[in-house]
Amino acid sequence: MKTLIFKLTKEFISLIIIGALCGLIVSLYQLGIQNIVKVSTFLYTSKTPILIAILLILCGICMVLNYLIEIYDPAIDGSGIPSLKIATRDNLKIKWYKDIPLQIINSFISTFCGFTLGSEGPSVVMASKSGYAVQEVMKIDKTDTDELCEGVGFGCAFLSPLAGIFYGIEEGVKNHINLSRIIRIIILMAIAFLVSYFLNSHHLLTITSFTPLASKDFYIFVLLLIFNIIISLVFIKIMLVLRAFFKKQSKNKLIKNRSIFLFIVTIILNFLIIDFMQSGGNLISNVESITSFYVLIALIIFRIIITAFSGSGSVTGGLVIPIMAIGAINGQIVSLISHEIFGFSSTYYELISLISALMLFGLIIRTPLTSTALLFSTIFFFTNDFIDSFSIVPVFLVFIILGTFLMKKIFKQDSLYDGMIKI
Repeated sequence: MKTLIFKLTKEFISLIIIGALCGLIVSLYQLGIQNIVKVSTFLYTSKTPILIAILLILCGICMVLNYLIEIYDPAIDGSGIPSLKIATRDNLKIKWYKDIPLQIINSFISTFCGFTLGSEGPSVVMASKSGYAVQEVMKIDKTDTDELCEGVGFGCAFLSPLAGIFYGIEEGVKNHINLSRIIRIIILMAIAFLVSYFLNSHHLLTITSFTPLASKDFYIFVLLLIFNIIISLVFIKIMLVLRAFFKKQSKNKLIKNRSIFLFIVTIILNFLIIDFMQSGGNLISNVESITSFYVLIALIIFRIIITAFSGSGSVTGGLVIPIMAIGAINGQIVSLISHEIFGFSSTYYELISLISALMLFGLIIRTPLTSTALLFSTIFFFTNDFIDSFSIVPVFLVFIILGTFLMKKIFKQDSLYDGMIKI
């Protein structure tokens, strides 16, 4: 009996330590990303020659550092999620003591240079490796706590504990969920959220106006589902084809050094069209102001291509917000079509872009519950009204579950991460 009590007490203490550490690392990392984006945007939009020269010198240093870091630690390539899942699946030793700091540094590098990559994937990975580190240091037998911490990292990045809990269930332990795991992730998420919110209260997803969608306009979910399934299939196919090609041609010098060319292209594009570059958070917030159908079509093609190459380009950064940005553009396209044909009100444009962003994310990563929780928490943060925030949840959940079913059963399409792991 004493042994059991001691074991449970030790586990509870470890959960508190892991939750606090995850919250600390992710919140400070996110805070750093926000400030780097501000500095980078200021330098890219500056007309002062000396500032432009400083930016180019810094980007050159970043390009060299990225190349060296990626060679030294391939586990941090991209978001690091596929590598993490392979290590977890094959019970490989995780070198958290070098992975975490190097992932932070290299993510800062790609963010500063303006890559179309996000900070959410690295947050997931760093939180998971933090859980692994505490278990190793405290000499706790390997459990699935580090897998649950994937959800903790996600929840801290978006400041949505509910989304974090569901992500830990859907992506962390998936089909092996039980009451013990639910209790543990709730404890982890609660501690991590308190720490994270205290240090960094910035929300990655926001909405500036909200009008509950009238039931007569629910037809738009059919259009959103059709358009987002098409974009999901296209994006996953491009990503996996690129991954397979780069893997097959890995000994080719041009392919091996592709990050150098990607840096050069990214830097040039940021000087020319910075409003459409970076991770896509700004694009999600402002896409409803774009009312040209042709501009939106060009923009969605551009973001799909640049995100696919950046996500396979031997640089560090996540795909969550970039995927959502593509979904937001898709939502604006659907809104404009609906406005022209059915007289759909422009007051809903921002809401539809948010819904579409989360729908595309849920379809590509196959996380319908996480997407639904993020939709609710984003609206609730703005309105502080539970009824209004929940009003859209049931219909969204029905359509995203339907979309997930169609992607899996009809189109036989793996989720993006599963496809990457197979490659």
